[in-house]
Amino acid sequence: MFKKQLILMALIFGLVFSASADEVVLTDAHPDTYVVQKGDTLWDISAVFLKSPWLWPEIWHANPQIENPHLIYPGDVINLVYVDGQPKLTVNRSHPTVKMSPQTRIIDHDDAIETIPLADIEPFLKKLRVLSKADIDLAAYVVASEEDRNISAPDNSIYVRNLKNARQGDRFAVVRPTVIYREVPIDPPWETSTESETESIEWKKSSDYTTDAVLSRFWKNYINRVYWDNVVELGYEVAETGVAEVTRVGTEDITTMKLVSSTQEIGKGDLILPLDDFNFDPYFMPKAATNGSDNIRVVALNNALFGSGKRQIIAISKGAGQDVNVGDVFAIYRPEQVIRDEIMHPKNDLKTLFKPSKAKVTLPAELVGHVMVFKAFDNISYAIITDGNRPVKLFDYVRLP
Repeated sequence: MFKKQLILMALIFGLVFSASADEVVLTDAHPDTYVVQKGDTLWDISAVFLKSPWLWPEIWHANPQIENPHLIYPGDVINLVYVDGQPKLTVNRSHPTVKMSPQTRIIDHDDAIETIPLADIEPFLKKLRVLSKADIDLAAYVVASEEDRNISAPDNSIYVRNLKNARQGDRFAVVRPTVIYREVPIDPPWETSTESETESIEWKKSSDYTTDAVLSRFWKNYINRVYWDNVVELGYEVAETGVAEVTRVGTEDITTMKLVSSTQEIGKGDLILPLDDFNFDPYFMPKAATNGSDNIRVVALNNALFGSGKRQIIAISKGAGQDVNVGDVFAIYRPEQVIRDEIMHPKNDLKTLFKPSKAKVTLPAELVGHVMVFKAFDNISYAIITDGNRPVKLFDYVRLP
């Protein structure tokens, strides 16, 4: 498992930041020493000393007397020292590497401290993908199940249409459509609108010639064409629900497959895709994000209706195509809020009867917390909430930290 192989070399020796852009500031109540505890993450440890935890590499000072400084373990002591007047962090190793001629005993890396809790993001690394419209249009799909069951479980057969160039014994992922992410203009005229918002709506693979699809296409192409010409589809999210193996390649475009494993029931309309060859690099390098767009938003929360907290997962509305990369740290802000000044202008105030704007005031955007991107698609990214003082909500702004 990749989480048993985590090392922190990239965090310790990577990343050189501009001092003017990312000034290192110690926390007001920082200790001089900290003993690493089981369950700590690198982010947690960094936050003990730094107001901006993602600047950890900026003040790390490698200990030349420690043979392998790349790993941090429970029981190690982190020391705050000053080198040439600048704060630096060093580690006193509680797990030394012991040399015994002619062999060297190397300590087990399984207990090394993680950058972020990998168990919290592993399902999103392995099970979720964001695809393009072209990928979806070409995808094979489950058209029926063994004995016409509505749902299928491991060892059941499923019948798949449109699976090209498959051979007996080949294995594929079975995925469930979840949501479409798209960016829509807010204010007319649509073609010159400078404001847009990202929305997520449920979707499923279906024919383009159903009554609903034809009416929708007519509406988009002829009645409200200018609006829909300015809607940008960012991606189609799917969740892996199982693995299936080809047992018989038929004639007439039907392939028989057996479910090898599944995390939930497989049904008609689920898609068949190649197994994900995504190679997860565990060497997270937290760094200040560089995309300063004014319109990056939180577009999805995982397992939350009203708000998400520390170590929960969110999706944001920009990806690798917009220079958002794995390890980027963003600040999350609650949007500005327009309210009525009910002190000077109560609801029965005649002064605002014909000019209600006179009673309106705008509350400033407020910092909610920070997130770190751990998986970036073309136009959408997944991020984990690393810290916060209030819940992260849908459509909160994503800003430079």
